[in-house]
Amino acid sequence: MNTTTQPKAKRTVWREEHDKVLKDRFHTDYIHEIASYLSCTVSTVSRHARLLGLKKKNRSGRNHNARVLVEMEYPNLSYEEMAARTGLCKSTIYLIARELGLSRTREQMSAIRSRRRKELIQSERRRAVFGLVPRTHLKVGCDIRKIRLRGNLKRHGYLADDDGTTFYYYAGLRRHPVREEHGIKLGFKFMPLPTACTEETESDSASPAASANGQTIK
Repeated sequence: MNTTTQPKAKRTVWREEHDKVLKDRFHTDYIHEIASYLSCTVSTVSRHARLLGLKKKNRSGRNHNARVLVEMEYPNLSYEEMAARTGLCKSTIYLIARELGLSRTREQMSAIRSRRRKELIQSERRRAVFGLVPRTHLKVGCDIRKIRLRGNLKRHGYLADDDGTTFYYYAGLRRHPVREEHGIKLGFKFMPLPTACTEETESDSASPAASANGQTIK
C-alpha cells in the first residue's frame, strides 16, 4: 500500500485585485483562462463571479469566428473536426449549431461518416506500416508489404493507376527489375504508359514537370 502523502496545492487568497481582473476579463475570456491567470480553480472563479453578479451576456456570441465556421462547414464537417479547428469542445459546437438552427440531411450525415471512417482507416494503416500501436479497434486488414512496396515504387517514378495494383513506366524512367519482380509476386502489374499520356506529357514542354494521375514526372 502506498502511504506517500501528496503535497497540498497552494491556496490562493482572493483579494480585491482579483475582483478587478475578473470584472475586466469575464466577458471576453474563458473561465478556465481566468482561473489559470489567477492561479486558482475554475469553481473559485465561478463562485466569485456569482458573488459579483457577473453573467455572460452572449455565451456563444463571444465565438464569432467559430459561429461563422460552423455555419459554413456544418454540412461537411463533423463536430469533432469543427471543435479541433476552433479550439472549442464538441458540446459548445453543438450548442452553436442548435442556436443557429442548423441541420443535416441523411445524405450529408452519411457522407461525413464515410469520409471519417476512410480517414481513420488510412491513419491506422500508416501506423501499422511504421509499427506504431493502433489508436482504434478498426480492423484495417492491410498488407504491409504491399503498402511499403507501393510507396517505394511511387518514389522511384512509377505511376499508379486508380486501382492501386497497376503501375505504369514511361520512357526515360530508370526501372527496377527486382522491385517489379517482387510486385508481380504480390499481384501488381507493370505496363508502359499509354501513348496518349506519353504524347500529352511530351507536348507540355513549357513546364519543368508534367504530371499523370497526380504524380510528377521530372
